[in-house]
Amino acid sequence: MKFIKHIYAVSLLTASLFLLLGCNNDEETRLSDAVLASNASLTFEAQGNTDRIITVYADAAWETEIPEWVTVTPTSGIGTTDVTISVTDNMRDGAEDNPRKATLVFKGRTLASRAEVLIIQNGDKYRDVKEYTVAEIEKLADEATLSLSEATVMAVTTKGFVVTDKEATGNLYVLNETAVSVGDKVSILGVKTTDMQSMTAVECDQLNVLSTGSQVTYPQATDITDQIDTYTATTREYISVTGIYNGSTVTIKEANNGVSFIDPPASLGLSALNGHSITVKGYFSGVAEPVVRIIVTDIEDHGIIETIYFMEDFEWLDPWAEEGNGSKPAGQTVETDDLDAYAPQLPTPKITVEGQEVSALQALESKGYEFLRVTTKEEEECIYLQRNYLKFGKTSYQAGIILPKIKDIPDGAELVMSFDWCPMRQGSGKIDPVNLIIIVANGTDEQIFDVPESGFEAGHKLEWINARIPLTGATVNEETRITIRQTQWPANTANRWFLDNIKIVEK
Repeated sequence: MKFIKHIYAVSLLTASLFLLLGCNNDEETRLSDAVLASNASLTFEAQGNTDRIITVYADAAWETEIPEWVTVTPTSGIGTTDVTISVTDNMRDGAEDNPRKATLVFKGRTLASRAEVLIIQNGDKYRDVKEYTVAEIEKLADEATLSLSEATVMAVTTKGFVVTDKEATGNLYVLNETAVSVGDKVSILGVKTTDMQSMTAVECDQLNVLSTGSQVTYPQATDITDQIDTYTATTREYISVTGIYNGSTVTIKEANNGVSFIDPPASLGLSALNGHSITVKGYFSGVAEPVVRIIVTDIEDHGIIETIYFMEDFEWLDPWAEEGNGSKPAGQTVETDDLDAYAPQLPTPKITVEGQEVSALQALESKGYEFLRVTTKEEEECIYLQRNYLKFGKTSYQAGIILPKIKDIPDGAELVMSFDWCPMRQGSGKIDPVNLIIIVANGTDEQIFDVPESGFEAGHKLEWINARIPLTGATVNEETRITIRQTQWPANTANRWFLDNIKIVEK
């Protein structure tokens, strides 16, 4: 009987060992539910590379999908593992081949448990490059390399120029800061790209000036003055607009949109045209409401219409608005009537200016703006950037703006101040009860001017209101400080508002 019990115990132990070994084997072969890699991308030179090591993180087994010109060691593993990656030389017939890139995948059990590493290898991107016309370039995919063997410069900006080809198949904006002049014949090697307004452009790597001084003939410009609010095009059409130049934009009477010049060179002499009626001709470069963008070729001056002492449309803040929080650009709450349009706090968007990182707030302050903030709670930023205007306040936080000092206003000048503004709408449909005032301060002497209320009823669609306030009897010189703020100061309620297009002119 004892012998039988001993045999039974041995059998149970053997079965348990088999079961345990089976579990361990299952654990070793079970693919991971989560796989990560320490690098999202790796870049190699065309030849002479050393091996690179990255780490694969997993909770079980993982496998690989490997491009044919990439070697990975090991090709599979269990758990966290260091992996060696190498590439073959990117050569053809003794010379560098075109750049190449492919995706290396470390994968687990599901599509969600995949870690992708982009493998990039440099090369001669203009090897076997094809010659195209401008019309053909419009149809290329972004990042396609291209050649224009001869093109004529038709317009210049501070960051590039417009060309047309020998066949005059279209107009193309070339991004390259090499100094060229209208009439130059150039050859271009570059890469097709698409700008923020979905317009075709070329990032030019190699530019050669073939000749200079040739005469250019522009086509008949399409006058879009009467259709400025609805005009759009998919290519860089040659257009004209007539309106009043206000510091950085051309405004058209009773129109919502104006015209913004793209990186105009100093040679255009725009500063002398402030307040003048002008007709501008140039190449359409997209719509970024409330402006139609244009690359200027010609300006006709019709004379002064109004004397402008101060003008601010905030369009120069567009690079900060585009940057947003680094991954999400600033939105347009008023134009889109979207209460959730993204509005980063002024210190958040940062771009590099002359080698230094500068926030939108710092850029405004460098121009002489000051900002007021009051709250019934702990102090916190409550001024925001939209594209391209400002948003003030949030619940229990109010804010205002002090304009830069204004020079060269004659003694006794009668002034009118105007700006566009809009109160915010709450999720319930209620309009924030914003009452704005203008404060003109000379030392301790202050004059207050009321801004008419919006008159919006609950549920009203957000739209710009143009306020035009005579500063009757006010003295304004370069020591005067002019403030725009609300009267609820401070308050526990929501009193949010938007501001754009500030202007001070002679009455």
